[in-house]
Amino acid sequence: MTRRKTEDMSKPGPGQAPESMATERDERNAQSGVDAGGGALEALPEAEVLLAELEEARIETEELKDRHLRLAAEFDNFRRRTRQEQLQLRALAQADIARSVLPTLDDLARWRDIPNESTSVEALDQGLDLILRNLAKALEEHGVQRIEAENEVFDPEWHQALMTSEASQPDEDQTISRVFLNGYRLGDLLVRPAQVEVRNWEGPLDSTAESGESEEDQEQAPADGDSAPR
Repeated sequence: MTRRKTEDMSKPGPGQAPESMATERDERNAQSGVDAGGGALEALPEAEVLLAELEEARIETEELKDRHLRLAAEFDNFRRRTRQEQLQLRALAQADIARSVLPTLDDLARWRDIPNESTSVEALDQGLDLILRNLAKALEEHGVQRIEAENEVFDPEWHQALMTSEASQPDEDQTISRVFLNGYRLGDLLVRPAQVEVRNWEGPLDSTAESGESEEDQEQAPADGDSAPR
């Protein structure tokens, strides 16, 4: 019965040409094919876009990784080169100081070779004093200066107190009475502190300072029993 119905539908109806029926059937078949494959055709461009974006991200990641590796290598080379330059500068500075001290060492060697019978104690003292001055001058040329200490106010930044002594008057409190070992500095850099003895005042303070009045105030104040002029 179904086959008969299909045959009836395939037969041209009254007043309908067979060619027109075939044309309509082909159009319906073509339309159904377009409807069935339309979703796949639309999904295909989206997948290609995603793949292209993924490839672009992969390339960018590789470039960033390569750049990071090159920067790390350049920084490591810079750090190694900087350390070598610092070591070289330090060696040059040490060699320069050694060259400035060598003449003093030569003077000491020549002074040692002088026969005892051909010199005197006074000449030895003068020679040693000259050698010390030359050595101090050589150090000063490199910026090394002796720290002033004797009779100066004690400064813990530059001085190191080894012992204390009693001051004879209040003005001498916290001043340096003796230097055991000279200190040296290179600009604002402490090379070695001066080892010193510091005075301490343990007596009573000045009565004027205790009262807080100056001598001028005491002179201007009227004496007891004086009256104002009439």
